[in-house]
Order: sequence, then C-alpha cells, then structure tokens
Amino acid sequence: MSDQLSATQQIDAAEDTSASQRKSQQRKMKLALLLVSILFCAAAFLTLDWFRTAWIRRHAKVNASVNPCRVRDPIRHHALKPNCTSTEYWGADSYKLVTNSLGFRDETIREVPATDTRPRILILGDSFAEGMIAWRNSFVGKIAARFPECDFLNGGLSGYSPSNYLATTRMVLDKGIDIDEVIVFLDNSAVQHEAAYYRDRDASGAVTSIQNEEQHSAAGWYVRLRGWMNGHLALTSQLFRLFDRLQRPLVAHGFYHLPGDYFGDPFDREMSAWTYRKVNETDAFPAGYAPLGVEGGLVRQMAKMDLLWQELQKRNIPLTVVIYPHLGQLVHDTPDSRQVQILRQWCEGKCKRFVTVLPAFFTAKAQCPATEPGCWYLNLFVFGDIHFSAAGNALVADAVITSLAQEPPVKRQRGN
Repeated sequence: MSDQLSATQQIDAAEDTSASQRKSQQRKMKLALLLVSILFCAAAFLTLDWFRTAWIRRHAKVNASVNPCRVRDPIRHHALKPNCTSTEYWGADSYKLVTNSLGFRDETIREVPATDTRPRILILGDSFAEGMIAWRNSFVGKIAARFPECDFLNGGLSGYSPSNYLATTRMVLDKGIDIDEVIVFLDNSAVQHEAAYYRDRDASGAVTSIQNEEQHSAAGWYVRLRGWMNGHLALTSQLFRLFDRLQRPLVAHGFYHLPGDYFGDPFDREMSAWTYRKVNETDAFPAGYAPLGVEGGLVRQMAKMDLLWQELQKRNIPLTVVIYPHLGQLVHDTPDSRQVQILRQWCEGKCKRFVTVLPAFFTAKAQCPATEPGCWYLNLFVFGDIHFSAAGNALVADAVITSLAQEPPVKRQRGN
C-alpha cells in the first residue's frame, strides 16, 4: 500500500514540476513577446519619426529671409540693412529689430542727419550692445531713454570686435556724420575673435573671417547628439526637454554647468576663459585661439584700439571704454580681471571715462541666499545663454548712466 502511495506522490510531483515548468516557460514567452513588442513599437516609432522628419525638412519652404535685416558687408564683414524691420528670436523669446538709415539698431526707422543740435554719441560693441532683447530692455535703449537730450547711434552688432569697431567708426566718419563722443563696450570675448576669427583683408581696415569649414566646434557629445536628433528624429528629440527641466534647479543651487551649444558650456567658454585659466591655443575658432594665440589676440585687439583712438583724437572726439563681464568670469574670475587691468592701463591719457561693471555683477552674485547661490544667473541672464536679461542690461545701463550724469556729453564746436 505504501508503495502505491509513493508512486502516486511521485507522479503528482512530476506533474507539478511539469506544470511549474510550463508556467515558467509561458512567463518567459510572455516576457519575450512583451520585449519584442516594445522593441517593435520603438523601432516603428523611430522609423516613422525618421521619415516624418525627413519629409518635413524636404517639403519645408526655404525662407531666404530668415534674418532679412542681416547682410554681408565688404568692409565690416557683416552688418544690418538700413531702414529695416524684422522679428528676431532669441531663446524662447522674440523681439522687434529696427534699423535707421545707417543700418544701426534703433528704436524706430529714421533718417540720421549729418549733424544734430544734440550731442551725438556713437556706441560700439558686440551682441551685448546690439541687445538680444527688446530695445526698451537693452542697455543702449535704457541709456538713450535716460538722456533724450543726446542722440545715440548704436553701432553694436553681434560678432563684432575691435576690428569691426574701427571699420564702423571709419564708415560713419566717411559718410560725414558728426560725432561728439564714442563709447566702446568691451568684454573678454574680443581677444578670441581677434586671435582666431577675423583677418585683415587689406590695409584699409576691411576685415574677413575664417570659413565655416575651418572652424572647430566647442560642442560636447551631448550637444552633438541633440543636434543630430533634432535633424533626424524631431519627435524623439523632445525627450531632451525632460532633462532641460532639471537644469534650472541645479544651476539655482550652484551647479554651474550647462550642456551648452556650438561655443561650449556657457559657464566656462574658451572665449571667456583666457582671463582666469589656460585656454586652447591649438584649435581654430570657437574651440580655440589659433593661429595667433591669446597674446597675439591681445596685441591685435590693442592695435585696433590704438587705431580707433587715433582716428578720434585727430578730430578731437572723446572716447569712453566700458567693461562688462562674460558669464564665465562671474564663476571663475575676479572683479579686477586681467582684461580690466589691461584696458584700464590703456585708457590712461586716452579715455574720457573708464567704466567697469564687473563689481556690480559680483555684488549682485554675493547677495544671493545660501539656499540658492545661483539666483544671480536666473535673474541677470537669459537661461541657457551668456546674454543679459532685462535685469542684467539694467546693471550695465545704471553704471553708464551714473558716469554720463557726472560728466555729461557735450557738443563739439564745428571744425574741431
């Protein structure tokens, strides 16, 4: 009897084992089918996304006037078209760009006469002076609004450096436009532009630049991957926005790093870094300072400033220099940076005014609470970028307004 029970138990155990194995196999099969389904769906989605993105790119209308007011210039390399209006996009914002008859950014389209009864001040600078923001929020717009008794001509333009400032000034003077003062806004990116980007076309001061194929991107792997995804898998690339949402709180808490763009991490770009660390002097722009290197760029920058001062001195036109910080300096540098020291010394005996806005920015940074040490960036800059927000532009404007109020611009006597 016991033998029969034992045999029965063995049979039952075998059947249980067999059933268990079947269930295990079924679970594995279901898991395999689930994984295959997921992979199939992902592959199908990516394939459809690929073809959809290609179709959109192929059938999108090519708009030759994406930046209708921005044109090539044989002397200054690039310029703005006179009496032009366009909508510009910067980051998540858009603003209206208007130029006057000289092709300078202005509040409204207007004809600039050769002379004016008001003191006329020519502004020179790069994208910060141009203002990648609405006119009323740019520091030039704020300065002009504070001194309506003066006529401000904004010759600043994105990508300009002292080579372009000299060419712009000569262009204005050659047109017979009467100028009573010149204000140059400078940051430490000019040295890289002079070292690695601009070249003299001839002895006239006309400039050209290296070609795109000669340039060496400073973008990291993440930026390159994101760019590729945007161009080939537009829907899938939206997943990057999940990561973007994490960046703001990280920066607010003092983690000063962003994926960046073609020019590198905004918090430590090569174009900003020569005043506080060793930079790449081997690669081409924007990754490095080749062929001239930092010292060669400094020599060229100061040579162009010398020529600018000479052009103004022989006409008795006073010169003011204003220094403002690049983003990386506020993380890694000091208020009395090497660029400030060099230009302060150069200005001795040459400049009517020398204004540095670095202390104001460092003071604003120091006022952030310990719980949010990066609040200065969120307040003073366009997030993800190196350019100033309305509040950052106001800091620059206030420093210049204070200086102009202490020693107002005056009208030069004709013939001087």
